[in-house]
Parts: sequence; structure tokens; C-alpha cells
Amino acid sequence: MEWSLDLLRDIEWKRFEDLCQRFYAAKGIRSRATSLGADGGVDVRLYQGDGEDVTAVVQCKAWGARFVGVKPVRELLGVMTHEKIDKAFLMTSSQFSEDAKAFARSNRITLIDGQMLLVMIKRLPVESQDALLDFATAGDYNVPSCPSCGVKMKRVSGKAGRHDFWGCGTFPRCHQKLGMRRSDW
Repeated sequence: MEWSLDLLRDIEWKRFEDLCQRFYAAKGIRSRATSLGADGGVDVRLYQGDGEDVTAVVQCKAWGARFVGVKPVRELLGVMTHEKIDKAFLMTSSQFSEDAKAFARSNRITLIDGQMLLVMIKRLPVESQDALLDFATAGDYNVPSCPSCGVKMKRVSGKAGRHDFWGCGTFPRCHQKLGMRRSDW
């Protein structure tokens, strides 16, 4: 396998978040991914030096090829304001709408779409690129993880004309469900 936009778009949501965090680590930026569950709109926190002060926050959207609109960018600005952070990054495997781009430009939010992320990964040393690729494609990299408990989800057949969906692999202990991308129906 090699890095491509299609591969980036196939990576499940949690792996994408962890890939983004590992990308910053490969760049020598101290970073920490948030844990499962409600993350308050932050997937990765970035730190400068050895201090504990957060210098920037990162929100990740693994939305396949679906455009990211202005709403997540506005929400990220709210997080920045609440946490008193001056800089934020919104990373996606897809693209951003023009409204999202305009709003981000005027609010110190850097948008990194799938194409730009690929360019940034390919600028890393070959060993770092390969390590990120190995991490990104290990195991069932395109099967989503449960947002509640982290276990890989299972495809569940929709009934009565409904679309298939992802259900937690620990059902009935965990009842978490996720919709499938249209391309997976």
C-alpha cells in the first residue's frame, strides 16, 4: 500500500484522529489525543516545549469524500473561545466548503483537507511516512471503532427497507450505532 487520497478517506474515524496526532508527533510537536467519549470538540491538543499549556487544538473529521461545511468550523471557534486558545486546526480526509474556508480565514483556524494532509505526510522523512502508513493500515483500518467503548463495530443489516448500519461489537452490553457512508450501503 501507499499513501493516496482514497486510502486516507477509507480510514475509520478513530484511526484518522490517531493518525493526525501521530503526524504532529512525527513533526516533533508534543501532542495528546483525547480519550473516547465526549471530547468537547477537541480531538488532539498541541503543546509547546515541556509545559502543560495547550498552544493549539485540533478537530478531525473523517468524512470520506463528503464536504465539511461551516458548522464544524464555527463549533471549533466556540471551543477556542471557551478554552482561551488562539490557534486551531481542522483536519479532514475530504474537502471544505467555500463558507467554511472564509469563516476559518477570519478566525485563526487553519483548515487542512485530505489533499493537503497527503502533501504534509509526504514531506516527512521516508521512515516517518512508512511508520504512519503502517499504523494507518494495520488491521481493520476501515471498520469504525465504537465511540463509546472503542471496540470494533459490526455491520448490521437494516430491516424493513432501512439501510445497513454499524453496531457495537459488544452488543447488547453497548447499544452504540453509527450510520454507514453511502458508498458502503
